[in-house]
Amino acid sequence: MIALRPAQFPDYTSIAKLHAESWRQNYRGIYNDNFLDNEVEQNRSDTWHKRLKFPDPNQYVTVAVFNEGIVGFSCILLNDDPAFGSLLDNLHVLSDLQNTGIGRSLMKDCAKTILNKANNNKMYLWVYEVNKNARAVYERLGGTCYEIAVKQNEDGTHSSTCRYIWNDVSALI
Repeated sequence: MIALRPAQFPDYTSIAKLHAESWRQNYRGIYNDNFLDNEVEQNRSDTWHKRLKFPDPNQYVTVAVFNEGIVGFSCILLNDDPAFGSLLDNLHVLSDLQNTGIGRSLMKDCAKTILNKANNNKMYLWVYEVNKNARAVYERLGGTCYEIAVKQNEDGTHSSTCRYIWNDVSALI
């Protein structure tokens, strides 16, 4: 059975490993190969070490646990934008366990956190325009592509990204 719980500092290594693997599997052709093959693990480790050691007060990271291992996670930043609400900054699930409901459970958990703690019921996220699978998932979950913008990636390249919005996250519950 999958259990959700707040992330703790020692989780940063497992979160970073899952995040790096997800990027390798899904962002080939978006990020440069050298970054994905040689730098992404250290990049994600540094990021998650900092995020969990010195969390922003509006940051909520939740992990999905199965057999004592982290199999997914989400990270939201409450009240990130006055117009669009809280930012779903990350949502990743191990590739072997995608399409099992873990992502939906994490989204539902984010919605509950927003409803209980944010200034409004809105949520948004950015997803790469070419990431058709993720876009289809967010559309099935009621997200609407509001705009497309070119943004700088973690490796310094640039890509078209779509801002998906939810005007009322209670629909996710």
